[in-house]
Amino acid sequence: MARSRTSALSVAVALGCTAVAYNLSAAFVGSSPQLRGGPAVARGVGTDYLLRNGPKDADPPAVDTSKAAGATVDIEFKKRPFGIARYVPGVGGKGAVVRDVTQKTRYPGDPQGQAFVAGVQADWVLKSVNGQDVSGMGFFVIMQMLDDEVMDPVAAMSLNLKASGVKTDLRNDGAERTQGEKFAITSDLDKVAVVDMPAKLVYQQM
Repeated sequence: MARSRTSALSVAVALGCTAVAYNLSAAFVGSSPQLRGGPAVARGVGTDYLLRNGPKDADPPAVDTSKAAGATVDIEFKKRPFGIARYVPGVGGKGAVVRDVTQKTRYPGDPQGQAFVAGVQADWVLKSVNGQDVSGMGFFVIMQMLDDEVMDPVAAMSLNLKASGVKTDLRNDGAERTQGEKFAITSDLDKVAVVDMPAKLVYQQM
């Protein structure tokens, strides 16, 4: 009798572990940043951009992007990503300044090599996007417009979780609770329109 009860308990534990493993794999394994039980969420990169991309100790002081008076360079980017690894804000969080450019092109037509091939340099100020002057815009708004960031899976999942919350099967009152409806983090940046490709960007030297 004792052996029978022990066997039954072992089977129950094994089944429980299998269910937990299935739920975790369904929620976090895969290339798509999608939560189990809910649709995929496309969250713009403007959210928390600086938490993922700087600042760095070696960065120079912020500049006043409105005072850029050097030569301008027009570049048409055909597709994302552009190959600009990092932007930083100007004084007061206004404007966007190139800080790091991906210094290689892996193959002919490599999107991440576009900025390198076009000769984009650090410290250039982003002047306009498709004819719209952005030199005085808020930094995060500009990042949202460009939607140009290569994120690792952890960063992508973090944005997804903030946008939609976490769906759970835990029952409190006999009904399924959806944490996403209560804890989803929204932002005015989500209302900023992302520019279509191809996009014409004008950079100006300080």
